Amino acid sequence: MARPPEYENLIKTRAVEAVAPTPGAMQGFLRNAGDYLATAKAIDPDKSLQVFTMAYEGYFQVVQSILEFCEVRTKEAGRNLAIQRVSADLKLDTREIAFVIKAHERRNGTSYASPFPPVSKAEAAAMLAVLEKYLPRAYAFTGQTPGP
Repeated sequence: MARPPEYENLIKTRAVEAVAPTPGAMQGFLRNAGDYLATAKAIDPDKSLQVFTMAYEGYFQVVQSILEFCEVRTKEAGRNLAIQRVSADLKLDTREIAFVIKAHERRNGTSYASPFPPVSKAEAAAMLAVLEKYLPRAYAFTGQTPGP
């Protein structure tokens, strides 16, 4: 497949690397995103950290599916750029992109070194809404259809 030029630019800047697709990976990422969505929706909304975490991980699976479709993988320093690129491709609005970037920085900037900071119900609901809205767009972008 001919990858979009924006991904070629990410390769040139070494944020991502070109790779051969892994059979079944794209579908697996999308399936995992759906499972994260279902789990996040089933969690008690009062458990905002858990809802937020499941929804964030689900959205990252969406990102991974698009990267796999474009035959690239992130390098350590390229995750934030990849999330931004995929979010733009899926047509998140500027407010949603800013929220997703903040969620990524918050998760990665704290969870490896300290307890995750408190998450409000509104933040959890917003992350869940992003995943729910953009998972179908990821299916359309990749030409995949949801499984049973």
